[in-house]
Amino acid sequence: MANEIQLVKSAVKRADLEKVVDTSFNYFAPAIEPVDNDTPEELFRIYRKLYLELPATGNNSHQTLVEESLKIYTPQGMSTTDIEPLLAEITDLRRRLLSANEQILELTNAK
Repeated sequence: MANEIQLVKSAVKRADLEKVVDTSFNYFAPAIEPVDNDTPEELFRIYRKLYLELPATGNNSHQTLVEESLKIYTPQGMSTTDIEPLLAEITDLRRRLLSANEQILELTNAK
């Protein structure tokens, strides 16, 4: 066969290679530390940008943001102990209004 190719394997020991070839990465630029852009300033920049695109309710909405924030922060004057008496008073006033409207209706029908 005239087209035969002879392959010859040659090997060099690592210790011998390191004597001749510099195997360190001296020629590359030092690694650049990644910058963490996840900052409160970036969050609010994105929020202002997407403000009108966020739905009012549902997943990933203004409602979700408020609910998550209320887990950490309760605005002054918004504690449930302050609101519950007001809700009870509103309920009482609604009952009294309903009763008064029923009396007016009865008096109007009686005439």
